[in-house]
Amino acid sequence: MRIILLLITLFVVSCTMYEGLAMKPHKTTVTTVYGQDEVDKANDNKDQTKDSMQLTIKQEFIWKE
Repeated sequence: MRIILLLITLFVVSCTMYEGLAMKPHKTTVTTVYGQDEVDKANDNKDQTKDSMQLTIKQEFIWKE
């Protein structure tokens, strides 16, 4: 999880450092959703638990002044 947040931070910083864009990043929103599902098999020894993670990154831009 820390690696993902580090990569997101580096991406956002690199976008703000590039001066050639006609627009600049204005607002960045990161949303994470964790889930866990249990799969019940007929044989109790084969029951499974599945973990899932959804990561959504939304970045809004504004025109440079």
